[in-house]
Amino acid sequence: MSLERRVIAPWPGDEHLAFLQGGIEVNGGRTLYLSGQAANDGSKVMHVGDLLAQVMMSLDKIQIALDLASYRWSDVVRLNWYIRADHLEQFFRIAHGPFKKRLDLMGCRAPGVLLGVAGLALPEMLCEFEATAVR
Repeated sequence: MSLERRVIAPWPGDEHLAFLQGGIEVNGGRTLYLSGQAANDGSKVMHVGDLLAQVMMSLDKIQIALDLASYRWSDVVRLNWYIRADHLEQFFRIAHGPFKKRLDLMGCRAPGVLLGVAGLALPEMLCEFEATAVR
């Protein structure tokens, strides 16, 4: 069975964002649901206070899970972002550019939800990302 993917992007401006405002239609294949990945090693938060480093470590952890399951970033069809609300402005000022560049380099163009949240599992966590991939 071959996998068919179709990007639905009816709104202008997507090329400037690290997410797709439309969607992706996928027919066939297997699905991988990844829980939220954050910059932690067990119960210890890494890069405390450094949002960009936490974003990049979260992406590193997604990469590890994708590799283990034999998926690629281009297979990701949903990427949800959870950013501490008190760091949203900082995310867009400092982290969004490098985040988008990395996703672009890896071929990831996925819709998702960006949520500003009051807090995450551990107080020092500034961000968390969950992904769904289809092959």
